Amino acid sequence: MRFLVKGPPPDGLRAYRADGDNRTLRAALLDAQRGYCAYTEKRVDALDTCAVEHFDPRKKGDDDWFNWYATLQSANQRKRRHDRALANAPFFESRFFQKVEGAARIRYVRGRGLYKAVDPADVEARELIEYLGLNDPTLHDVRRRHVKRVRDTLARIAQSEWIEWFREHPEDLSFITAIEVELELPGLLAKAAA
Repeated sequence: MRFLVKGPPPDGLRAYRADGDNRTLRAALLDAQRGYCAYTEKRVDALDTCAVEHFDPRKKGDDDWFNWYATLQSANQRKRRHDRALANAPFFESRFFQKVEGAARIRYVRGRGLYKAVDPADVEARELIEYLGLNDPTLHDVRRRHVKRVRDTLARIAQSEWIEWFREHPEDLSFITAIEVELELPGLLAKAAA
């Protein structure tokens, strides 16, 4: 969820072009998202199909930096399944997920590999989880297998070398929230990026 938080747009940013080349915009979004898909937290590599995604589809064509995200095509397709059902969801207006409070309202559940609303009565948080497909069975399985692989890798490395490992292998920071929670490594991304 950390890559949904937005700072101000970069200077000189070009607008989205429905009929044109959006490589510059996609690069700016990926830079702001530190190279990760905003929806899945998977590291985007050269082989991935990544698109400029319009979070609120109702604003497409009349939107801006705060509605655009770089996402994997598969994440975008998962979200589209919910566009109609959640077209008027309150999270579109509050945009709580773009603020620090978003992380306090949605959590990753250790051992279950699922995202949940911290408060079960928090409709906005529950609907955002559904909208983004964060608990989609395929994504859940990929995330679970990745965390297991990282856990197995770290078991072979001295703990004092973990941060250096992640600096040299940033792709292993995919699903960073899951890794931090499952392996009890809070603040891992900040430490690896330092």
